[in-house]
Amino acid sequence: MLEQLLQAGVNGILLGGVYGGFAVGLSLILGVLRIVNIAHSAVLIIGALGYWQLVNGLGLDPLLAIVPIVLLGYLLGLGVQRGVAHYLRRESDTTVLLAFFGLMVVIETIAIIVWTTDTKTLDLHYLGGVLDLGFLRVPVARVVAAGLSFALLVALHLFLTRTLTGSAIRGLSSNRDVAEMVGIDGNRLSRHVFAMSIAFSAFGGTALALVVPFTPQDHLRWLAWAFLVVILGGLGSALRTLVAGVVIGVVESVVGVLLPFQYTYLVLYGLLAVVLLVRNQGLGGLKARSL
Repeated sequence: MLEQLLQAGVNGILLGGVYGGFAVGLSLILGVLRIVNIAHSAVLIIGALGYWQLVNGLGLDPLLAIVPIVLLGYLLGLGVQRGVAHYLRRESDTTVLLAFFGLMVVIETIAIIVWTTDTKTLDLHYLGGVLDLGFLRVPVARVVAAGLSFALLVALHLFLTRTLTGSAIRGLSSNRDVAEMVGIDGNRLSRHVFAMSIAFSAFGGTALALVVPFTPQDHLRWLAWAFLVVILGGLGSALRTLVAGVVIGVVESVVGVLLPFQYTYLVLYGLLAVVLLVRNQGLGGLKARSL
């Protein structure tokens, strides 16, 4: 049992890194721009499908293929911000929610038309091996996906806390009017923050594709998981998003060893309820919004 728990713990940490990687885009857009982007998971899946197409269809290297997906995600974000989000800035929350729900449906429909509803499994090439560490066996692809997610979140944290642009983003998050009064171009910065969040979502899709099979309809499950990570971690920082992802990954894996699978969701959402009761701002603070 001890070996099983250690294996579950390691798997949970790696899986949690992936969870943090695919939730940070949602955390960024919600924390800075106050947009509840329910199309987040659809972008995750379209990123995963595009990644699958490049690797399985065109035979690209599974690591190099991540780069064009992230760049395309950034360009998609710029287009959506100019075509949709910019015009919704002064609309009610209900209108914004409905608009992004419509965007989610459009993306899902395109994904089904282009890629059908068949389950997709990535051809991992040289990442398909397993690291044998004695009593621990860890898939190489999961280590790579988690490692990339860890690196991305740490880089985002440093960018937001150690650069002038990061300081401007945090200022925009705290008070847009004051930020614009001191010379920050709120519209331009918002455009790039939105594009960054979509690029992070696309990256999350590639990380997801490295560790699990998927279909276009799977995105609703991952939307719930992304919101779980964001709510548990709060909107305080990229690092707390990572910590929340790891907590959820470890709890999910360990509970899967100790209890029947159907109890996993109950335990996770029970954990979320306890955290919100004890600290009604999550691990970091929904009110702080100081990414």
